[in-house]
Amino acid sequence: MKNRTLDAICLGLLSVFAVACGDAGALEDEDFNVDAPFVEDVNDLDEEEVDELDEEEVIEDEEERIAPFDNDSAANPAVDEFLSITGTREIAYTDQISAEDGDNEDFVQFELPSASNPNQRIEIDIDCDVYGDESVFARVELLNVDGNDTTRINGGPFDCNEGPFPVTVRNDQVQLARIHVQGVPQEQTLIEYTFVVSPF
Repeated sequence: MKNRTLDAICLGLLSVFAVACGDAGALEDEDFNVDAPFVEDVNDLDEEEVDELDEEEVIEDEEERIAPFDNDSAANPAVDEFLSITGTREIAYTDQISAEDGDNEDFVQFELPSASNPNQRIEIDIDCDVYGDESVFARVELLNVDGNDTTRINGGPFDCNEGPFPVTVRNDQVQLARIHVQGVPQEQTLIEYTFVVSPF
């Protein structure tokens, strides 16, 4: 009697397992359908929509490559520093210039202590990162300023990422550095630079 009862229980359990495990159709996706998240495929967009997306990205990038105007000039330089052994020994000035739009030049002015020999050797350097047309770069033009007269210092050109450059300047005159975009870019281009003057 006990054996028959056990056989019946085993047969019942086997039937349950057969339904749960043997009938694969019971677990098909159509019975347990969970909607997948919607992801828009670029291939589903028509050509005009793709062009609009690309154009928006380009405009946004170009707007980020415009250097803000800082309103400096030869008469009103962004930096005007007196350099000496006991005081400020060097200038390290970081800024941005850009072309075709934006601020395309900056001015840095410095002065040295006068000495019996007015000719003094200094070192200048300019390091740049270019975003846009990498055929253009930043160039430094050095000028001696004596009152209303300016004289271009011999030497150079002083171009970014090619220094440092040894230069002889006059310590009885003010020195003015004009940092500007050299070349005509084929697209909006931003140049981030650090200009260094080390006289001692």
